Amino acid sequence: MSDLSRRDAVKMVAGLTMGAMVTGDINGEENKKVADPLLDSARKWPWSFRIIEQVTFKTSPTQSNLFFTSAHAPGHLPKGIRLLLGSMYVFRAETDHDEFTRQGGLYWECGKTKGKVQFKQKGTFNQQGALVMAIRDLEGTVNCYSLEPDLRC
Repeated sequence: MSDLSRRDAVKMVAGLTMGAMVTGDINGEENKKVADPLLDSARKWPWSFRIIEQVTFKTSPTQSNLFFTSAHAPGHLPKGIRLLLGSMYVFRAETDHDEFTRQGGLYWECGKTKGKVQFKQKGTFNQQGALVMAIRDLEGTVNCYSLEPDLRC
């Protein structure tokens, strides 16, 4: 018989689990540096951001793919951000395409239809390009929200 009691074993496993949760290093891997920490935070914890502006436009409900061609997110298609019917996505608008994108604009394509939308307000955290949460309903209406961290108490 072992000298280790069941109660001691449970305590030891609980302690190891808590240690792994605190360090975030369960598999022995080092924490990876994130290229855009603000975008990463908005994707993980959208409730900690506030909406500073909304822009709405209509697309075809028969075309399933909507692409934001002047936007990017880690691990996404080179064509841009794809948004399906009935879905949402948080991404960063690019500012290096032309003067329109530098002023808060976004280009989009849905099937053969192309368009653009522009945020009028520039938030304090939009130097890299606006953080955008896009929601597309099943009828093809797209609501784009410009986000910034909610620093209010």
